[in-house]
Amino acid sequence: MSLLDGFYGNHKAKEALVFYQRDGRFPHGILLEGEEGTGRKTFARLIAAAALCEGEEPPCGQCRHCRKILKSIHPDVQTIGPEAGKKSFKKEQVEWLRADAWIKPNEASRKVYILCETQYMTAWAQNALLKLLEEPPAGVLFVLTCDNRFKLLETVRSRVVTLPLERLGQALTAQALREEDPTLDAEKAQWAAAQSGGNLGRARRLLADEKYAALGEKAQSLCEKIERADRFGILQILSGFESDREGLTLCLEQVRQTLAENTKDAFLAQKGQKYRILPLQAGKVLGIIDKGMEYARQNMSMPLLTTWLGAGIGSAFEE
Repeated sequence: MSLLDGFYGNHKAKEALVFYQRDGRFPHGILLEGEEGTGRKTFARLIAAAALCEGEEPPCGQCRHCRKILKSIHPDVQTIGPEAGKKSFKKEQVEWLRADAWIKPNEASRKVYILCETQYMTAWAQNALLKLLEEPPAGVLFVLTCDNRFKLLETVRSRVVTLPLERLGQALTAQALREEDPTLDAEKAQWAAAQSGGNLGRARRLLADEKYAALGEKAQSLCEKIERADRFGILQILSGFESDREGLTLCLEQVRQTLAENTKDAFLAQKGQKYRILPLQAGKVLGIIDKGMEYARQNMSMPLLTTWLGAGIGSAFEE
């Protein structure tokens, strides 16, 4: 039995990984693209395990390499990303990577570097990484994760194989929640699956974190106000975050995920109703939310930020 059997959904990504392992030729760079909660970091570790596994059905989870990777103690698998509370890579991290990649593996036949949240890499950092991707050291595999590949330089995207990771959908999410916790009430599992939009990671957090669940309700309400172009309602909800920077960021992340998913339709629809916002307008709102989240990371004054967001989102509906 392979560890891939325990990773829900995303059959195309899993099939690609099986092919790479059986063929014996992993790409030197793999980019996992998906929104937060789709299992990007988990799947990156599965890629590392498959690349180093010595079992008959990689990644087996039982061999010495798999066990160490699952415990995050394998010397040849390094995870790099923004420090806690920050949203950017440090220059020292990138410089260390450029030097360490040329050092031979300690135990395995190759080394794996997992670079998380690469959408936050500066242009300098991406160009520094590009040099490694263009002329990679022998026996080195780079696994990148991001929420949107188009936030990376085109030169970087062209040198990696992109594997999209998608939401599971409500039915499979509810099933996964109950399989993980058989004591979980079916109705509560369905609620978390629906509230998360079929995003397993978000559903887990909704069940485990009461504050996050409350933010989920505010995010849903904000989406409804946006879909109705209710400018006063939008500003009213946002003003409630004037002293809660973290809460605003988490709320905006949930709103962004919901709107991004819904823009696939000609009109945004929820609960069988059609509202006035068009995909073009939704795209403008998403751009404003992204900019607002960046301002939040830069410690912009919260009253100023919430006012700017309210005005900006409202302007998306102007002719």
